[in-house]
Amino acid sequence: MPTTTRRPVIWAFSTSRLRAGFESVAPLLADQAEVHVFDGGFEDALATLKARRAAGDHVDALVAAGANGAYLRDHADVPVVVVGASTVDTLGALLRARQFSARIGVVNFSRVVTGIDQGGFLMGDATVEQRPYLTPEEARTQVLDLAARGFEVIVGPGPVCDLAEEAGLKAVLLYGQDSLAQAIRQAIEIARVTRAAEARTDHLRLSFDHLEAGVAVVDLDERIQSINPSLLRLLGLPALEVLGRPLSSVAPALGLARVLEAGIAESDSLERLGGRAVLVSRTPLRDHGTLRGATVLCQDATTIQRQERRLRSQHRPPRFEARYTLSAIVGGSPAIRATRAMAERYARTDATVLITGESGTGKEMVAQGIHAAGKRRDQPFVAINCAAFPETLLESELFGYEEGAFTGSRRGGRPGLFEAAHLGTIFLDEVGDVPLTLQSRLLRVLQERQVLRLGSNDPTPIDVRIIAATHRDLRGAVAAGQFRDDLYFRLHILPIHLPPLRERPGDVAAIAAELLHRALSRHGVPGAQARALARVLPRLEPYGWPGNVRELENVLERVAVLFADGAISDGQLDVELRAVLPELFEGTGTPAPSSGLRATRRASERAAVEQVVAACGGNLSEAARRLGVGRSTLYRKLAARA
Repeated sequence: MPTTTRRPVIWAFSTSRLRAGFESVAPLLADQAEVHVFDGGFEDALATLKARRAAGDHVDALVAAGANGAYLRDHADVPVVVVGASTVDTLGALLRARQFSARIGVVNFSRVVTGIDQGGFLMGDATVEQRPYLTPEEARTQVLDLAARGFEVIVGPGPVCDLAEEAGLKAVLLYGQDSLAQAIRQAIEIARVTRAAEARTDHLRLSFDHLEAGVAVVDLDERIQSINPSLLRLLGLPALEVLGRPLSSVAPALGLARVLEAGIAESDSLERLGGRAVLVSRTPLRDHGTLRGATVLCQDATTIQRQERRLRSQHRPPRFEARYTLSAIVGGSPAIRATRAMAERYARTDATVLITGESGTGKEMVAQGIHAAGKRRDQPFVAINCAAFPETLLESELFGYEEGAFTGSRRGGRPGLFEAAHLGTIFLDEVGDVPLTLQSRLLRVLQERQVLRLGSNDPTPIDVRIIAATHRDLRGAVAAGQFRDDLYFRLHILPIHLPPLRERPGDVAAIAAELLHRALSRHGVPGAQARALARVLPRLEPYGWPGNVRELENVLERVAVLFADGAISDGQLDVELRAVLPELFEGTGTPAPSSGLRATRRASERAAVEQVVAACGGNLSEAARRLGVGRSTLYRKLAARA
């Protein structure tokens, strides 16, 4: 395609004295890109960008410095490179500043300037003090404070130099040709990478266009407003028979009632429709923030799984979102009310939270709720289970790496999850399982709020809130030498303990009602709620729940699978429940079943296991999770089918 061979087009915006620098660098890079220089910043730069593109001009990337560059990066719809001070330009600026005074202030946008330490041997007895800023008002405050403290020369971007001269100080521009050339080269590389990615995306889009995907759109009453031929073929029905009818009455497996009720998308649910396994995604439709309806998308499971694996290997999601709020924590017991109140109080601060509690008590749900109730709610919520990765992989996941940091590292490197959580929240689940060798690096990130990628010498500043969780006794781990005491006290600022389910009297019924409704809806039998709950609740409430809410969810999934079989009579139900919920019937003092009942129980258990495996599309790990048993137990039960 012609667009892949033409030179990239780069637009450089300057708000003060950088224009001459950009214009001197542009001819040096003319063989690599078309570089156009414009006066203007902030809203003026955006207006220029919009007007020129409306007139037909093309641009691949923008270059700007300081706060102007940060503003364009947040508001422009094309890639933006913010000029950074190179070591060469930094040393040159310091040497020029030293000619005016031995007291030098360096005021730079957002971060400290690298290269200052390297220049120490050239500066003699000079005093150099660095001050970062985020807004023009902060820049003015920093300059005036340095002036009041006797500093006579300021090194910084163009607007800072203007402020320094207004205050009667000498000013030295931080950026030179080397910094500007590096920024433009980076913009050129981004333009090339973006074009290559767009070409790959075009090929992927073409592949998706040829998938036989079924789509239906419903209104707020879940009545079908439109449906495409692919979905009609899957249903085996003509359009006249389905338009205007509730989707749940036409195809219960595709129901959108929950999405319309909660306004939250549900993706990647594996269902059976028309004899085929399909991957179902449900999405609310909003118009300027107002819910108008919802859509359901059905795609061939095998094909979409292949595409998903390829996409995940190439791209990391650009942002992460919390799915739960504190109001989603079900229960009215004094223990859980106190927990919710404490979480709401902690959400109003930015301090580190340490959540403790047994496995299955809902620690991540509370972490997401704290994030969703805080001031960072619109920023990423990034979660990682520290116990799920080997040490070497955990290190690269958390901190990222540079290209060539280790054998097999991705070209161009990759940011870690701390960088992905910038401005938002990172949730360190099972933090008690972080290896001792990594605990010192984690402590440094918490102290300095800077991340050093593997293979890099330049730290990246981050602004994140830390929420950690563990089921371990961290005080005991500290005493045993398995956890650093300084890291423990960095984490143990706002502690919150989640009570186990056995200490929440009265909550089992409320939680069971919610979880059972979800499970029955997934299996297309939401109307069985009252009958199922009446049968199992007397068995649920006296049970000890060693696995807490997670175990309760697994048990109710089995109940939903059982009640999805409409052929089971009331007379058979007690026998079937004993088969699929043995833990709830153990130790009840009831007589042992006869051989005939034993055979019935084994047959019922086999049927229940087979139903769950089928519902999971043959995924044995997921089936074991839903049944609340280990994989080895599941293999044994499956082997017994023969």
